[in-house]
Amino acid sequence: MATTRVTGRGQKSPVDEEFLKHLYRGGELLAQGNAGEARSFLERAHQLQPRNEKGRNLLGLAYFKLGLFDRAAELYEALVRDNPVDATLRVNLGLVYLKTNALQRAMREFETATDLQPDHKKAHNYLGLALAQAGEYGRARQHFLQAGSEVMADKMARAIAGERFAKPAPVRPSLTQLPAVPARPATGGESQWGTQFGLDERPSDAPPPPAAEEDQEMRFAEDEGPGTYSGEATDNAQAYTEASSEPRPEVSLEEALPELPARIAAIRPGSEVPMLAELTPAVALAGASRTNPFRAGHGHFSAFVEGELLTRLEGLVAYSGSLQFQPEPKRVRGRASEQPFGQGAGQLVRASGQGVLFLEASPARSFLAVDLGDEGAYVREEFLFAFEEAVAFENGKVPSDVAPDLDLVHLRGQGRVVLSLSGTLRSVAVAQEAPVTVPLSHLVGWQGKVTPRVVSLPTAEGESPRVAVELSGEGFALIALPVR
Repeated sequence: MATTRVTGRGQKSPVDEEFLKHLYRGGELLAQGNAGEARSFLERAHQLQPRNEKGRNLLGLAYFKLGLFDRAAELYEALVRDNPVDATLRVNLGLVYLKTNALQRAMREFETATDLQPDHKKAHNYLGLALAQAGEYGRARQHFLQAGSEVMADKMARAIAGERFAKPAPVRPSLTQLPAVPARPATGGESQWGTQFGLDERPSDAPPPPAAEEDQEMRFAEDEGPGTYSGEATDNAQAYTEASSEPRPEVSLEEALPELPARIAAIRPGSEVPMLAELTPAVALAGASRTNPFRAGHGHFSAFVEGELLTRLEGLVAYSGSLQFQPEPKRVRGRASEQPFGQGAGQLVRASGQGVLFLEASPARSFLAVDLGDEGAYVREEFLFAFEEAVAFENGKVPSDVAPDLDLVHLRGQGRVVLSLSGTLRSVAVAQEAPVTVPLSHLVGWQGKVTPRVVSLPTAEGESPRVAVELSGEGFALIALPVR
């Protein structure tokens, strides 16, 4: 349960008042379908109270609607870590994974949700959808039955029997190709903080909704179950106080997989082998574009190149268009050196021309795209994967007496950077009076006026020495937490 600081005679502090104002305004904008503007208010609320669950939940929803699935995943992963027995948060995280086609992760979250709450019908429904997408029609049918979705259960039975279904309207784009999704406006039957914050609204350019009978295949009946927020109060603080006393909202997510019936329709009579002509559009890789030049996430990275992009080609799957690649040397004291930036397949290259790169990460790593804005950063060389040509860089080292020198890259200028991480990015504040020491295994880099020093951590007798970096000054240590 979120807590609120009070001052004097039960009055909220200015910080809390500002938090409530931004939280409430962001929620209103989400309800009105303006996720882009809501994002700025909710990010400010998150800055003021980064541990507040409602703030993180709504910010995650805004990121989801804007197609920023990696940021949404980070917030929901953190919420699940803080609330591991909350089935609704597990369902939300599972749907984020579904949007990025991370089926195994999605199914794990849905299965955990059904274990925690066996009567959670939506969790059973989404697990059924994920299993059907993976071709496990028998298991999918069982979960559709538990969800009360008889139409979809019947489809699974017919798929198992090898029956071909009537082909519906033209196949909609796969999940990873859907544009940024606007929120649907609130209707008379929805509360201010209720189902209008669903993560699954139909994109604006999608075909018209199906007929009532077909629509039931993909949705549950709307319900006013526990967990909806009340929006009747007009006073910001009062509205939040009332909301704080209620359970966490269960988000409505009825249409997470609109293309599933088309995939089921591709089953030929007497066989579970799909027709290639119908399968290939559904499994197309999600490529970057001029309006969305970086698509980074769990296990995949796509970049739209127009001009120049500095990137590694490790994990290259394919590239389209006309691109040329030139090895990029390290820069020392503002000048190009004779040293290559990286070795072998991990060498940094300058990609020029126009086209799209498709790359994959190793199972133990994931990609994260960030915008530097006006702030520079120091990043360990091994974590830097790609960056726009507008970003200036310089290579350097942190000398060490206890281990090999630490290779770093100083990045500055307005532009986007892609990191290849061994876990979820987190930060720890560094203050003058409180230096921060981070084991080298977790350190990604730092931001701010920070001075690094390589040190040894205490170890038991006979153990190999552990290397860490002590950061002093003012700024933030950037850390990668392994996904467990």
